[in-house]
Order: sequence, then C-alpha cells, then structure tokens
Amino acid sequence: MNSYGKDYWDFTEYRDKKALIKYPAMMVAPMQEQLLLDILEFDPDIKNILDPFAGSGTVLAAGNNLNLNTYGIDINPLAILISRVKLEGVPEENIRESIAQLKTYITLFLGNTDLFEFTNIRKWFREDIIADLSILRKAIICEKNKQIRRFFWVCFADTIRKYSNTRSTTFKLHVKEKEKIETMDNDCIQYFVNKVSTLYIDYIKETDKTNINLFTGNSLEILKNFSDNSIDLICTSPPYGDNHTTVTYGQYSILPLLWIDLNDLDEFDVTMLEKFTAIDRMSLGGHYNLEQFEVEIVYNDLIKEISEKKAKKVVYFINDYCKVFEELARILKKGKRLVLTLGNRRVDNHEFPFDILNDRLANRYGLIEEAKLTRNIQGKRMPVKVSNIPNLGSVKSMSKEYIKIYRKN
Repeated sequence: MNSYGKDYWDFTEYRDKKALIKYPAMMVAPMQEQLLLDILEFDPDIKNILDPFAGSGTVLAAGNNLNLNTYGIDINPLAILISRVKLEGVPEENIRESIAQLKTYITLFLGNTDLFEFTNIRKWFREDIIADLSILRKAIICEKNKQIRRFFWVCFADTIRKYSNTRSTTFKLHVKEKEKIETMDNDCIQYFVNKVSTLYIDYIKETDKTNINLFTGNSLEILKNFSDNSIDLICTSPPYGDNHTTVTYGQYSILPLLWIDLNDLDEFDVTMLEKFTAIDRMSLGGHYNLEQFEVEIVYNDLIKEISEKKAKKVVYFINDYCKVFEELARILKKGKRLVLTLGNRRVDNHEFPFDILNDRLANRYGLIEEAKLTRNIQGKRMPVKVSNIPNLGSVKSMSKEYIKIYRKN
C-alpha cells in the first residue's frame, strides 16, 4: 500500500459532486474502494464485510459493489436511511414514471395542503418554506414503491437542511441571523425536483437485498448478537470522541427526521426524536453513568495533559469504545482484518492519541498491525481553527487521518 506514493491516499482531487446528501464527516469513497480492492487481492476468500459505525454507507456501498454481503450498524436512523438507498437503489422499471407522477402531485397540492407541524417548527423554518416542504412531504407519501420513497426522502432531507434556518457553517443547531433568514430565497420545490430528476440515474440497481443487513441502534448491543469468528472483514471509521464535542451527527439529522414519515425508516427508538440532543447522547460516550470498563491497558498516560473536567468526557468515550472493540475482535475471523480510519482530536488543546489507544486494544485482543497509512484531510467543511480556549485562543482542528490495518491471530 505504501507503493502508491507519498500523497496517494490524500485523494486531493476527489469531490462527491453527486452526493445525495452532504452527511457530516463522510468518508472518501475512492480511498475506501482502493483499500478493499487491495485487501481482496491478497485475500480473495472474503465473503462479508461489517461497518459498525456505518454513517452514510460509504464502506458498505464499496463492499456491495464488490459483491460482498454487507452488515452495517448506526445509531442514527437518518444514516441508515441514506445507507439503504445507496445499497438498494431504485428499480429501473418504475423510477422515471414515479418522478413524473411526483411532479404531478406537487402541482396538484400547490395551495391545497395543510401545513405540517411539530414543536418549534417556526423557529427552524420560515412560514413559506414550511408550506412548500409540506407539499413535498405529501407528494412523497403518495409514492407506492418503498425503495423509491426512500430515495425521495433522502433528497428531501437534503432540501430540508438547505432551506432551514440553521447555519451552514456548523453541524450543530444554531439559528441564522434574522436578516439572513428573511433574505433567503425560497426555491426549495425546484431544488428538490432537480435533485430527484438528475440523481436517480446513479441509483438504478438490480440488488439482491438478502446480501444487505442494516441495523439501527447501539453498536455494542447489536454486535452481541453476532456469532464468534463470523465476519471476514471489518472496515470502519469510528467516532473520534463523544458526538457532543466532535461531530454532532444527531443535531445534523434531527430536523429531517422530524419531517420524514417514520413508516419508511428502519425501526428505531423514537424517544431519540424527543430532544434535539438525544441521538448524540445515546452515542458512544454520551451516557455519563455507564460502568467503568475494566481493562489491563492503561490510558491515563494518554489523557494526563487534559484538565480533569474535560478528561472525564474522554474517559466515558474510551470506556464505551473499548467495549465495542472487544466485540469486534470477538466476531472477526482468525486471519482476517480490521481496517480503521482514525483521527486524533484535540481536547484542551492537547492531542488525544486515538491511534495509540487502538494499537493497545489490538495488542490486547491478539490483532497484529499489518499497515499504517497517513492521509491529509482534504476539503474540510470545518475550519482549521475551531473553538477558543481561555488563555490559549483558537485551537487547530484535525488535518490528518490514519488508516490502521490489523490482522487477527
């Protein structure tokens, strides 16, 4: 893998211009595809792949394209919806007719649709935009084919994010300045129709859905249902810390989830929709009353520079993550590989060496490091300088990622 050259894994030219939705911290698709191709070249006897933190399904889509049985887990129902659309696609025999019918419904419902409502909806959407989004929602529900509806819902979720009153500079829910809300153009119907009409061609598939296994929920609990030594390849990018202080996937997703018909989402704990921070609190490190994970590895030296108050959150995340890693090591077949894309976040302006923690966990559970690749993060939406720390000023965000490949003895 090092033979490709120093900057090969940066994929500097890659931009996903046809993304269904710009999900936070999306993995670089061609990088993951190349990783899988190289691993399969050395080990062609791989039949299935697991991503326990699936996100928007980049790894799963790459594995599915290589005819692997895919297993994906994510606590966020929007992430699973996006992954399902990427994997299952839309049926060629119906999609064009469905899009034409969708446009007809939109025309019929103009001026003839009750406003959709949920708590504080007018804080997050202008009245005219609520009216137009309500029309789109009603039109999508009229579609009879569930695969196509799901495709429409993801395009709708992207439209919701674009025309909400939230700032686009952060994944957290912050209301824009009043002037920006008032002067925002409302062409959300046209935006949605254009998105559906241009992107569907990339999602036409003849998919064997028996090869697709997606689960919405806590990775640790779901992984416990997998048999020992049952997975040929685990490939994932785990969260680098608790969602509250790294990437707030839940806050990013909550507004679309409040609009989407729950009947078209995989089954999940609907209490996650009761508070805007609930999904993030249910994610790794979000529960602050979990039992300590008793392991022989010592991570105190990894957090000794962090203040006691902030180190506490890091410890909660580590405890949760250690439990998941133990399950991954259990279900991975002997001789097979765990591939992690990792980043070392900064806490209190000190780098937390997440890569070293994973080396220690690998060593504990009998996994040997086969390769380590370093890549420069390209096209970050988050600024290079982020939150201010008293007496220190702005703090640099991550600029590098590491790909660690471990093999189970």
